[in-house]
Order: sequence, then C-alpha cells, then structure tokens
Amino acid sequence: MADRGPQESALVAAEENGRTLYLHARAIASVKAEMQRDRAMRRDRRVAGEITEARDGGIAVTVVDRTPSAIYRAVVSPDGTLQAPVEAVAAPGELSAYESAAVRARSMAMAFDAPRCGKDYDAIAFPSSASDGWMAYLLPRPARGSVPIGGSYRLEIEGEGVVASRPYTRSCIALAPSPNSVGMMITHLLDPVPTDVHVFWSLWEGKPFFVGVENGAWRIADGRIAPLKGE
Repeated sequence: MADRGPQESALVAAEENGRTLYLHARAIASVKAEMQRDRAMRRDRRVAGEITEARDGGIAVTVVDRTPSAIYRAVVSPDGTLQAPVEAVAAPGELSAYESAAVRARSMAMAFDAPRCGKDYDAIAFPSSASDGWMAYLLPRPARGSVPIGGSYRLEIEGEGVVASRPYTRSCIALAPSPNSVGMMITHLLDPVPTDVHVFWSLWEGKPFFVGVENGAWRIADGRIAPLKGE
C-alpha cells in the first residue's frame, strides 16, 4: 500500500479524532442527562468532572470527585444509550491506572493557560493513536442554539505535561444554525483541509458542515470529509 500524502493523512486523522471525540462527548452527555433526572445525583456537589474509556464497543463513563475518586459509573452503548442506570460507587471508589491517567490528562487540559471564549469549558481526554501519550480537547460549553467553534484547543500530553497544543481559530467565532437549516458553513484559514473539531461539530449537530479553505471547499457529513466540487 502506498504511503499517504500529507493531505490524505490530515483528512484521515481529522475524521478519526473527530469521531472519537464525538463518541466520548456524547457518552458524557448521556450520563449527565440521566443524572439530571435523579434528584440526589443532580444535587451532588462532589461532582468534579467525567472521564471516559472505550470498552467493548461502548464508552465507560466515570464521574469523579476532587480527591479524585469514582463516585458514579455507567457504560454507554455505541448508539449513545445507557446500557444500565448510572450506578453510585461505594466510597472509596478507587480508580484504575487508566482512570488515574485520564484524570491527570483532563486536569492538565482544564488548567491549560490559553485565551478562552467564555467561562464554561469541558475537557475530554483519550489515549493518542499516534503516541504513547494522551490527546485532550478543551472545548467551550455550548449555549443553546450555539456552535462555539472558537476557543477550542487540542493538547498532546506526555508524562507530566503538555508537549504540544493548537487552537482552531483566531477569534471566538460561534455559529447559530437554525434548527431547520440543512447545514453549517465556515471559512477556515489555519489549515489546508477541515479539522477534527469541524468533524466533531458536524456530528454533534447532526448537520453537514461546509468548510471553505484557502484553496477550495469541503463538505463534512456523517463524519466523512469530501471535496466540494463545483459545476
């Protein structure tokens, strides 16, 4: 098999990382929504964040406190539904080696010093497919009807620190697509092709995303990136 060129490699990485980010973010959202329906869980002030782990085709979500210890656990199926109700963990909820590493990566992302777009952020971390370290995404928490493209970062974490980072915009741009719109559109000049964050938001919103770059335009749909060919 011939080696991929730089552009093809970038597209493959964007699709893979964007979809992985989406699956982990959707799993967290499913668990948080379920916890909101439970009065005790909704009022639990111990909650400090969530970590995730790909497991048997699904995503295991562990809710942690500031110790950090596990306080709730759940597994989300590939379709985004919970396999069983969210389970409260009897104290102390010891973390596995993987979970401890995930907490460290998430904490590094949340503490990362970079210009932010708003006060509310989430961080999602998972093992990097390109190294022995972790990849973490620092994402603005979206308000209703908003798609906050600006203010997102990807961090590469190895050992006890962030070894590389990148932003995806130079401003706090946020899209506001109509619920009835057939897609979203943005101009992106930091890369020659769309990125993992564009793939993520296309999947999250369930809409095609049209991304204009310096030398062309692309369409993202169902997690796949394809060139937009003119007539």
